[in-house]
Amino acid sequence: MKIDKTLFKDITLLYVEDDLMTLEEVSFFLKKYVKELIIAKNGKEGLELFIKHKPDMVITDIQMPVMDGLQMSEKIFELNSSIPIAVTTAYSDGQFLMKAIELGIDKYIIKPINMLEILAVIQKSLNLQKDIKIQNDYKDYIEFILDSNPTFMFIMHSDKIEYANKKFLQLLGHEDILSLKEYAKNCENLFKFENISTKKNWIDYVIENKDQSHLVYLQKEDSNYYIKSKFYVTYKYFESTNKSVFIFVDTNEDKLNKIN
Repeated sequence: MKIDKTLFKDITLLYVEDDLMTLEEVSFFLKKYVKELIIAKNGKEGLELFIKHKPDMVITDIQMPVMDGLQMSEKIFELNSSIPIAVTTAYSDGQFLMKAIELGIDKYIIKPINMLEILAVIQKSLNLQKDIKIQNDYKDYIEFILDSNPTFMFIMHSDKIEYANKKFLQLLGHEDILSLKEYAKNCENLFKFENISTKKNWIDYVIENKDQSHLVYLQKEDSNYYIKSKFYVTYKYFESTNKSVFIFVDTNEDKLNKIN
């Protein structure tokens, strides 16, 4: 792996190691790359320094006095579940690796430590964090667009409701997606067809006839407003993500568009 040194210049790294010779050697090397290196000699000290400094990443030995590296990692994950943690381990530490896997640690540096390897592990972790941030920003961007859309829509992943835009939630009288999920486990009973007689639920029928636009109305019988609301529904399935998108256009809105 090609090392991009520019990635390291803005990060704070916590390094936890009880062997003084290893600690001095690795610390001397890492200080040349990172913005700030914080050093601890056991897990208890490492946890205290993590809380105080909030580093971007943690590298820790496993077997240490007072508190071992995995006990420390478990407590750190309780504070920040997305913090990247790498463990330095000897081949004799096999009995500890199952615990590391259970905690979700997937970055290991075998002792004796190769300095280029430790840089590669840090770089991989930083790139992953960057990708996660980009994905989260993109998700927020998409949700903003969907929430700003005057049409009604919801997204299903497999057969479960994953997302509904604000217009759709308001129409159904729900404050958030969790409330909608509790009310309608799979959305099958939310709508009925206009002028179509079928034993199939509306979702299955729309999917089977995905090239057509279908007229449906809400079934919520405790409100006249809902009964009078009729929509043209269209459907699109995205195989790569196993997501189904349903878009509803109010028939009254459609008439206005035709007039304009």
